[in-house]
Amino acid sequence: MATIEEIDLPDYPYGPIIGAILAGEASSAFDEFVTSGRIAELTAPEDRVGGYAMRLVPAKDYLNATRLRRRMARDWDALLARYDAIVAPTTGVVASPIGERFSAYFARGGRSPLIPAGSTVGLPALSVPTGFGERGLPTSMQFLGRAGAENAILAVGRAYQERTGWHWERGGRRRAEG
Repeated sequence: MATIEEIDLPDYPYGPIIGAILAGEASSAFDEFVTSGRIAELTAPEDRVGGYAMRLVPAKDYLNATRLRRRMARDWDALLARYDAIVAPTTGVVASPIGERFSAYFARGGRSPLIPAGSTVGLPALSVPTGFGERGLPTSMQFLGRAGAENAILAVGRAYQERTGWHWERGGRRRAEG
C-alpha cells in the first residue's frame, strides 16, 4: 500500500507562530464580546481571562508570525511535493478520557507537530483510528498532504481503513459492518 521513510520536518517554532496568529485574529474576531464584558459569563475560569490576554499580543509579533507563515508554506510545499501524504500519530498519547480538561491532556504530550504546522499553513489532514491503548482509549494517526490535495488524503485514508477495519471498532468491540 505504501512506501514508508523517515523525513525531517521543516524546523520552525510552530507553537509560537500559530499562537501569535490565532491570538491576533481571535482578538479581532471577539473584540466586541470582550469589551462588552460578556466574557465574564463564560464558565471556564481560563476562558474568562483568555480574551483579555489575546489583546496583548504585540502587532510586531503578529506580523512576524504571518511573514514566517509564508516561508513555512513554501518549505512545506517543497517537502510535500515528493509525497502523497505524511503519516504521523495524531497525538502523542491515547485519546483524552471523557471529563478530562484539555489542558491536562495536552500537558501529557497530546499535541503532534503536524497539527500546528498544518493549521498554520492550511494543509489538509485526516485522522483515522489505529486501535486502542491504555485504559482501552482509542489511538489514531493522521495523514497530512499538500495544500489542495484533499482528495489524495481521503484516498490514502480510505485505503488504510479498507485494509485495517479499526473504524468499525468501538471500545475494543467490533461493530456490525453494513
